[in-house]
Amino acid sequence: MWYDFFSLVYDRALEDLYRPFRPAAVEALRLVPGATVVDLPCGTGQSLDGLTAAVGPSGRVVGLDASTGMLKRARRRVQRNGWANVTLHERRADAVGPNVLGGGLADGVLCALGLTAFPDGEAAFERAFGLLRPGGRFVLLDVYARERTRQTASVELVARADLAREAWRPLEAACPDFERRVLPADPAVFGGELYVASGTRGGDTVSGFGLQPD
Repeated sequence: MWYDFFSLVYDRALEDLYRPFRPAAVEALRLVPGATVVDLPCGTGQSLDGLTAAVGPSGRVVGLDASTGMLKRARRRVQRNGWANVTLHERRADAVGPNVLGGGLADGVLCALGLTAFPDGEAAFERAFGLLRPGGRFVLLDVYARERTRQTASVELVARADLAREAWRPLEAACPDFERRVLPADPAVFGGELYVASGTRGGDTVSGFGLQPD
């Protein structure tokens, strides 16, 4: 699997680029102490610092990723920081269900740099959105190439992603309070505009986004 190999250099190659912008995504989740949040895909655990700080020791962070290599490094990060309230599971995004939460629902779902890379982004979104309780927040951190450049092609090759994919569209359709904000990141570096998109799940189950078992 490509991401198992990519995990060997992921932190050194990309962490310094994305780290300054992850707090904006965590802030958009509007988490409170004691909350439960899903990090999908969690990768090497680059968002865990912000998420654990937001939910506090009484909260819970559930990280999901399909890559054994990425999870191996995320587990090392969890152990190194002594985060007793973080659990990690190997799951494909388009096959995840509420069992990963023990049958409950999450207060927030963070999907950082995932929906442009998943083979079936819409199926992955439906599954992930189904993990949210009514009133829970879904947040995307991703890249969109409005105009393609040589760097766009380079990023797509390395990340196995499709930066022309308007990954926020399903979230926009599902949430009346949808917002999308372009971050002050250089498109020449990221291959496109880096953005945070967010929305709140309504009080009733949204048609097409019901809970599905693992």
